[in-house]
Amino acid sequence: MDETKHAIRREMRRMRKELPDRHHRSEQIWAAVVPACRDFATRVRTPGPLRVLAFVGVGSEPDTGGLIDALHAAGFSVLLPRVEGDEMVAVGHGPGRDLVPGAFGIPEPAGTAVDPVVIDVVIVPGLAFTVDGSRLGQGGGFYDRFLPTVRGACLTIGVCFSEQIRDDLPSEEHDRKVDLVITDAVQE
Repeated sequence: MDETKHAIRREMRRMRKELPDRHHRSEQIWAAVVPACRDFATRVRTPGPLRVLAFVGVGSEPDTGGLIDALHAAGFSVLLPRVEGDEMVAVGHGPGRDLVPGAFGIPEPAGTAVDPVVIDVVIVPGLAFTVDGSRLGQGGGFYDRFLPTVRGACLTIGVCFSEQIRDDLPSEEHDRKVDLVITDAVQE
């Protein structure tokens, strides 16, 4: 199974690097993610602003600058991940706050980690997804270890470019599914 996962990861990384319009397509993803968060907030009626754990897109991942700005503009409380050892934590991130270079060269927020049970929505990156929420990540297992720590009513949204959707993915017991997958494909 490991070799199959490695092969899919290589294929998806190559494909993403070849996308000429990554920024525009990222904006299409976020145009669907923010309303999904609003809809969720309406359904669950959280006290205070919806707490959304986003991520900082690097390399050929979707460009998250527009997402983070849109989440702030929508009045949501934005959190970003930080790697501490072999675990991921969520840290509040406000407009204008600088990020510092962190693990794997990914910009991370400074500050105190929040309890994961307060998070309402987690936006999850991945190299490949299935429409039913199976996910193949980078291989470090950070999200697979983090997602079980959030409350059961937390909405998990996988995001990717439409070419990253596959009919099936190899899965192991520790692999965590997401509740919803959103791509840059036109939403109907």
